[in-house]
Amino acid sequence: MSQQTKTDNHNPAAKLMLRRHFLTKYHGDKPPRVLDCFQGSGLLWLKLSREFLLGSYWGVDLKPKKGRLKIDSSRILEQRGWEADVVDLDAYGSPWTHWRHLVRTFSGEAVTVFLTIGMVKVGGGNFDRSVLDLTGCQFRELKLPKGLGVRLSDNAVAFALADAMANGLEPIEVQEGFPHSKARYLGVHLRRKNAGILQASA
Repeated sequence: MSQQTKTDNHNPAAKLMLRRHFLTKYHGDKPPRVLDCFQGSGLLWLKLSREFLLGSYWGVDLKPKKGRLKIDSSRILEQRGWEADVVDLDAYGSPWTHWRHLVRTFSGEAVTVFLTIGMVKVGGGNFDRSVLDLTGCQFRELKLPKGLGVRLSDNAVAFALADAMANGLEPIEVQEGFPHSKARYLGVHLRRKNAGILQASA
């Protein structure tokens, strides 16, 4: 599902409200370094860049556009060394492959992640099997009964937060924007466990 390039533009007001909240609360002291993994038209961050001072902004997408790097952004997050402290996963489909890479390779003290999560149909027709990885299931080729994919997807956020904690990142705040019938919008601020203690003792 990491090949998904279509972005969700149903509710930009809810997305902007969510981003403004986290940028103001957690990135007011230091201009954030933003990695926009599904840039699309780039309208959200174009608007936000007029309201907030950004330390840097890097937008990538699989959809070709003049002046933009065409790349599967999950491959960026899969490699250690990326330096963003704000990661925008505004995909229309599933962000979970990106999330799993992010929580394993992030090396900083804190990061804010924005997620757009496409809703799974009642019949489980568009179930993203990367949710199985979040649950710890080792059987990727397991044939699931219809409807079970929906149940797993409904709990994917809880699985994802547990995955972050297992990789040393503590969820400090999770907020959900006004949902759309086809997608959920979340903001998550993660901080490395004991980061405050280490910073105070330095």
